[in-house]
Amino acid sequence: MPSLLRHFFLFALSGLFFLAPRELHAQTFNIYETSGVLENGWADWSWCSDNFKSTKYVNKGPYSIEVTYTSGWQGFFLNANGSFPATYFSALAFNINGGATSSRTINVVLTVNGSQSASLNLNKYIAGGSVAANTWRKVSIPLADFKLKPTDTISQVLLQEGTGAAQPPFYVDQIGWTPNVPTGAISINVGTATNQRLVDPKMFGVNTAVWDNNFTSSTCKDLISKGGFKAYRFPGGSLSDGYNWQTNKTDSNTWEWATNFDAFASVAAHSSMGQCFITTNYGTGSASEAAAWVRYSNIVKRYGLKYWEVGNECYGNWEEDTHAVTHDPVTYANQFALYYKQMKAVDPTINVGAVAVPGEDAYANYPNEAVTNPRTNTKHSGWTAVMLATLAKAGVTPDFVILHRYPEYVVDCDFTLLVGNSGWLIDISDLRQQLRDYLGTKNTKTQIMCTENNADAGTPGKQLCSLVNALYLADGFGTLLQTECNSFMWWDLINGQSTNSADGPWLYGWRPYGDEGMFSPDFTQVYPIYYAEQMLNLFAAPRDKVLTTTSTYGLLTAYSTKRADGTIRVMVINKNSTASLTGAITLAGFTPAAQATQYFYGMPNDNAASIGQSQAVTQSTISNAATKTTIVFPPYSITVIAFNPK
Repeated sequence: MPSLLRHFFLFALSGLFFLAPRELHAQTFNIYETSGVLENGWADWSWCSDNFKSTKYVNKGPYSIEVTYTSGWQGFFLNANGSFPATYFSALAFNINGGATSSRTINVVLTVNGSQSASLNLNKYIAGGSVAANTWRKVSIPLADFKLKPTDTISQVLLQEGTGAAQPPFYVDQIGWTPNVPTGAISINVGTATNQRLVDPKMFGVNTAVWDNNFTSSTCKDLISKGGFKAYRFPGGSLSDGYNWQTNKTDSNTWEWATNFDAFASVAAHSSMGQCFITTNYGTGSASEAAAWVRYSNIVKRYGLKYWEVGNECYGNWEEDTHAVTHDPVTYANQFALYYKQMKAVDPTINVGAVAVPGEDAYANYPNEAVTNPRTNTKHSGWTAVMLATLAKAGVTPDFVILHRYPEYVVDCDFTLLVGNSGWLIDISDLRQQLRDYLGTKNTKTQIMCTENNADAGTPGKQLCSLVNALYLADGFGTLLQTECNSFMWWDLINGQSTNSADGPWLYGWRPYGDEGMFSPDFTQVYPIYYAEQMLNLFAAPRDKVLTTTSTYGLLTAYSTKRADGTIRVMVINKNSTASLTGAITLAGFTPAAQATQYFYGMPNDNAASIGQSQAVTQSTISNAATKTTIVFPPYSITVIAFNPK
């Protein structure tokens, strides 16, 4: 995790959009409604006068935005936290009021794929044909008029003064994007298993931490068992770079942490069959200390733990690092070589992993250490490029490289989180290309492992405890199965609640706090992500074949596996907050029995928890399963269908 303090203590994590269970907004990606603030990560980059809490002319709420062009060609300019796909929306919509004066000349421009779109005359899209004084009128601008393609991405909105002179104030509110929801059935096509990967048990992974004082309790062990976790990581993120495994202390602390290594191993070693990641201390430790840990674990105690990391996010200045040159990829690579050799000398069967980050120029902490990519002949000074080039010179090939992924930071947005899982494909492709470029043919010996993942690593907020994060978890799992990545470790099992974030009403979810854990430290609250993990176990099992699966609509994603008994399981995730979506599942080359089993977790389950009722996964029977089966998937839901062979 990118915060040392958050790893030391029990507090964490993020927030999303829309309201509580019974107060849902329409499925629009809102920029501003009437709350007086920009929503969903949008920011004001205007070069005109504006006031987001004007009360002079209001429509449906306490505020509107007052915009005044004090000179010609000024712009009311809004910037998104990141670009988003245009394909999910049909129009840009808002309301406008001329205040004391009617008529305006305003041009509307979007930033599309990083460049300006066509400029449109606003009046053409106002109900009534122009801005009216003292009257609110609706505006709807079809995205097609901006000449957008479905593959385009949008990042900015500009309302620009069009006369070259000052204009009187006008007022806008309820700015957002009109959804583009399919009217007919969405095609979900399940292909064959030809040349597809198998499900790795490390995909059902979770981080654990030394601060967890209930890890070995019977309640926790029961939740772990029922959750279906099959891989674990210890001792806990950034804390690892100051942790002494022998004393169970950090740095100069005089007190011990709640869970020591043996306590961790007593739960994790057997239940995971050794599928554990241990993060050794790079920040203040040494290769000999790490080798002694391997000896104690696998020779003395015979825990048989298989995966050992050298440090945690060592590229970041939030990590403890007492080396002469801190957060330095050259120093890290040279030290990694020592760790690797000494740890392997103790137990040659273990896998030793190196910290990496996507992007050849990401975390270029020392530009003077630039290396030349032998394929492109270009220079790069990013952490991974320099680290791999240094390892190649030393003749050391890591058994795996470590990926941590948190798509949001500080500002949370439900929509962009749920449509952003393609980022996994980009990151893993990037890491493999860097491995090829800098390690040459030896790169095939290096696996890619995700050992930390959650929605947000910044400001704590309610998104982490909401149903949205459960959808993100399930969709991320399915996405990773389409890649070569062999682990999926959630951050984390038990963390702690925080109410420090300023969650807006656009975020979905009824829990008024954030928590990066699967459940609360006192076990009184079990979060939707825990039930999403159960759904993953109903969907896939180790050694299942991953089937090629496609969906014709990005907010209804689908993934499939095939078990040794011939059962095909399809997981479908509806990422639309308000619309039930109909999916037509076609099973290529497979005739199912008429009776299939359906498992479900969604809004009804999550809402039940808000009034103290059971939120357990529900099970039902489908009696008309066929090669093509049409099913309605409720909004914000995870559904798994088990099709038995006929």
